[in-house]
Amino acid sequence: MATLARLELSEEEIELYTRDLNSFLVSGKKLQQVDVSGITGTSHAVSVIHALRRDEVGESLPREAVLAEGPEVLDGYFKVPRIVEGQE
Repeated sequence: MATLARLELSEEEIELYTRDLNSFLVSGKKLQQVDVSGITGTSHAVSVIHALRRDEVGESLPREAVLAEGPEVLDGYFKVPRIVEGQE
């Protein structure tokens, strides 16, 4: 798999990931043996009824209150560290 994914792994990493993958596959085989007949499938871990609500426009926080929560503000915007090289 490492070759297909074009990963360069050390021998130590190969051993570690091989053990982890084998353990995962063994767990998967055990799950395949569990009898789930008579169990209703679920889409959520807990019963959720009408989890979605209408998307309605409401009041938002004043701009000043939001900006006051940031560490640094410049010209009415949050100032953040540059992460992309390019034009100013």
